[in-house]
Order: sequence, then structure tokens, then C-alpha cells
Amino acid sequence: MNTDPKIWGKTIFWGIVTAICYAVMFSNTELILHMAHTTLPSCIVDAGRDVPAYLHKIDAASCAAKGGTAEPGHPWHVALPLLIALAISFVHGAFTGLFWEAMGLRAATHKGMK
Repeated sequence: MNTDPKIWGKTIFWGIVTAICYAVMFSNTELILHMAHTTLPSCIVDAGRDVPAYLHKIDAASCAAKGGTAEPGHPWHVALPLLIALAISFVHGAFTGLFWEAMGLRAATHKGMK
């Protein structure tokens, strides 16, 4: 185990940032799912359980017959889920790398490889 306080400080910092990222993501799940489902034109139908159902490739008349509301597609809505995935990947990767380094584990290196 590494006893360097700098490594442990960085590990704790990135661990806290990772926890905050996950907390923000899970507390905004409905918004993220709504944006992901409305990149294409959709019909939003109340499916009960306080969870809407998103129907795709359905015309406005069929949507109205199901009691839903038509939502036009917003292609830029795909940006939020992608940015969240990239941010969490970076933050969690930094934490994980530092954690294993603080535990004294490092990736094997091959001296013959260039």
C-alpha cells in the first residue's frame, strides 16, 4: 500500500467527484431519459407507475388515439446523455486509477515492447 499523502488526497478528491457525478445523474434520471427518448419524434403516453412510455415511429393520429402527446424530435438531445457518459467515464477512470495506485497495484509493463 502506498503511504504517500498526495496520492491519497487525489484519490479521495476524485472519489468525491465521482460520487457527486453519480448522485447528480441518478437524481435527474427522468430528465436524462426524456432527452434520450425524444431525439426522434415520439409519442409520450402515460404508462402508469409515474413512468411515461415513449412510442417511436407513430403518427399523430395514433398517438392521440392512445391518449399520448406528440413530441417533435430534437436531435441535439442526444448530447446530454453522451456528455454525461464521457464525464463519468473520465472522472470514474481517474478515481479508479488512483485508487489502485494507492493500494500499490500497477499495470504490468513489458520492457521489450516499443
